[in-house]
Amino acid sequence: MDTRNILQFLLMQVLCACAKQIRSITIGTIVPEDNSRLFSINRVEPAMAIALEKVVGELRIITDRNITIHFADSKCNVADGMNEAINFFVKKEVDVFFGPCCDYAAAPVGRQIHYWNIAMVTPGAMARDFVEKKHMFNLMTRVGPNMNSLINFLTTLFKTYNWNKVNLLYDPEGQSRIVNRYCHIAADGMHYGLTLQQQDYFKFDNIDMILQSFIENIGKETAGMYKLFI
Repeated sequence: MDTRNILQFLLMQVLCACAKQIRSITIGTIVPEDNSRLFSINRVEPAMAIALEKVVGELRIITDRNITIHFADSKCNVADGMNEAINFFVKKEVDVFFGPCCDYAAAPVGRQIHYWNIAMVTPGAMARDFVEKKHMFNLMTRVGPNMNSLINFLTTLFKTYNWNKVNLLYDPEGQSRIVNRYCHIAADGMHYGLTLQQQDYFKFDNIDMILQSFIENIGKETAGMYKLFI
């Protein structure tokens, strides 16, 4: 399911649920303005407009509600995302949050909505912590891909092929155009997921240790005994 279809589906579900309770529905959408991001305002706004037109017009699921969608720039930043959420709340301009999507922006909003009793729906928030700490994010619903699914896939793969030695090599700042520190979030999830499966692990603290490991563990004498994911 692509970005537009996800957003349209989410909007239709939320609007139908809210319509049973209130006469006016206000959606606070907190996503980055930066078009290099997957869920930027310029990408999200047309999809939500199409979904709203279908719900109110074509499908006539909601015909007697005043529906308003507000947008704010999260900048994919922990402080800006929280600040925009507070602004929506203080101005009483939100019945449900769409986003933030970036993990570091989504985390504080996801914690705070518990005290506001406002639901949050996001196709982001991919880190394992959003599931591991359910009590902190009990009003957050994630609908996109996440690291927990990746961990389950990898552990199943390792068990199937009896792989028990794994080297994770990554750049903590890698793929930050998707989400800030995306590769760190992915590797963190894999690391803890594997340790929960009682896998032994060793952490490299600097480049020299990594290079030495190449010589000792991924050299000609042990080639084929280790699986390397980059």
